[in-house]
Amino acid sequence: MKRVLIADLKPGMLVARTLFGDDGTALLPKNTELSEPDIGKLRQLGIGSIYIKDSFVDANIPEVVTINVLANLAQDLKTSLANLSAEKTVDINTLKMGASQLVDDIGKNRHLLPNLEDIHTYDDYLFFHSINVAILSVMTGISLGLHKGDMADLALGSLLHDIGMIMIDPAILNNQEKLTPQQIAEIQKHPEIGFNILHNGYEVSATAAHIAYQHHERFDGSGYPRGLREKQILEHARIAAVADTYHAIITDHPYRRAYSSSEAVMIIKKLTGTHFDPDVVEAFLSNIAPYPEGSMVLLNTGNIAQVTMVDRLRPDTPVIQLICDQNGQILKEKFEIDLRQRSEVAIARPLTKNESDLISRRIKPLNT
Repeated sequence: MKRVLIADLKPGMLVARTLFGDDGTALLPKNTELSEPDIGKLRQLGIGSIYIKDSFVDANIPEVVTINVLANLAQDLKTSLANLSAEKTVDINTLKMGASQLVDDIGKNRHLLPNLEDIHTYDDYLFFHSINVAILSVMTGISLGLHKGDMADLALGSLLHDIGMIMIDPAILNNQEKLTPQQIAEIQKHPEIGFNILHNGYEVSATAAHIAYQHHERFDGSGYPRGLREKQILEHARIAAVADTYHAIITDHPYRRAYSSSEAVMIIKKLTGTHFDPDVVEAFLSNIAPYPEGSMVLLNTGNIAQVTMVDRLRPDTPVIQLICDQNGQILKEKFEIDLRQRSEVAIARPLTKNESDLISRRIKPLNT
């Protein structure tokens, strides 16, 4: 599996990961053979790259949430946000059901670690971000031992944590330049707006509504809107705060590139004890692979490899498949190494996205 720029796609290439459209449905399911119309549609949507199966590495990445649950939840959330924006009623019971299914799915797949590199346009950011924050929050809540009722509130509140953004001027949200102090102040109104929407307009628990209200509060009291600190912040909101920040870090934005998973982990660690609850961070990081399946890494031997399997008990020592020799030449044959059993071989660092793209372009794609 490799990421291929849209400009480099050819008819006959096989899609390696399901691509979701802007309505939450599967636009291009996994194993789809690309056609010229498919490629043209991707260009129209403004999508920069997608994952394609290749002839070298055959990494099968299981999903922590099934495609059907994810697609249905995305579609329901997309509809709800559109209705809210148009001042129509939101079917909160449908979202509650979707959040409950999310909890059930994650509970069944606890042996898996999430891979959150969803491909979508920036216009879709809000609802895909919301779903990924919900996934990360639920996994963290399970690790912390939250009860089932608490998990339902955590899932729904995390899913709707940014609902107040719907009422913020899109021109501010889509601004690609540095925000003015006035624009920042406007954006910082969204937690209170979201709380008022949920608490006053719908049958949502106080816990779920307060996740929207408190997810920008910080452990040291430096957050907003009320400057709460430590245990003054609801535990569910402390969880959502970490998940929200992590996913924002690993996502492309108009004003900056996405960071890698390992870079994001380092940032979260540096903010522990100031921005974030140390206990929550520990539980959160137990669910994050520093080297996600499908990512490329540089080894201490000088070889370049791709991660094919991550053991959630030992995420720093995944199973890898060698791609390049010490001179950067693509290897002709597959060679797999289980780093759990080879202590002399270790990951030196993850490749940057630019480095990974350069390697990917040299690997032959798999056509039907």
